[in-house]
Amino acid sequence: MKVPTIRQINPETLIADDGSGTNIFGGGNPHGAYVPLSDDEIEVLHRIVDSGDVQLVIHGWAVLDQPLITFGDLRVGIKFRLSFENCRPTPLNYLDLELRFASGETIFRQKLPVETNGQPVMVGEGVFLDLAWDIAIDHMKPEFVKRIKPGALGLTSRRLDKDTGERTFKGNMQLSHNQQNWLKAIDDGARDIREADAKKIIEAVNKQKSQ
Repeated sequence: MKVPTIRQINPETLIADDGSGTNIFGGGNPHGAYVPLSDDEIEVLHRIVDSGDVQLVIHGWAVLDQPLITFGDLRVGIKFRLSFENCRPTPLNYLDLELRFASGETIFRQKLPVETNGQPVMVGEGVFLDLAWDIAIDHMKPEFVKRIKPGALGLTSRRLDKDTGERTFKGNMQLSHNQQNWLKAIDDGARDIREADAKKIIEAVNKQKSQ
């Protein structure tokens, strides 16, 4: 499928013109450029949070039971305090974070830099860090959705193609030219962020190894 090539988009065309108070993809934030999660995916997040059966693993440092989790129709936010005990002064460049079920099954996992102005954060006995992990969800794997919500039928994400079941540019959405332009900008921006984040974490991991 041919993906549109764009040079400029008009911010005024992001808000839906039907009076619904959403963006043009149905997202609850009318000024946010994103494709919202489906009802099935949001229900999965509800069930995960309500289960009380999740842990936040900070690999190499701590396991926190039932972390504080908030979510909307795009992002999951996890706020936590990481306290350092029985630890000599250590430069910290990144954290390896994992949200998982108590059984050990991974829900999300990501390495995040924790540097300040390119310098590691110094941690040690008696030090604590108040942190927030922000996760933007493009889509969930349908087998995961249907396992958490057994009654889910058909396509469980807007980004899944109705014929192949794979994640594609348009997914199963019927899009106007304006929506396609915005979606191209959204996907391009997300790709740029992923590439920049990957570069940052590689640099942070290499720094940590060399110390």
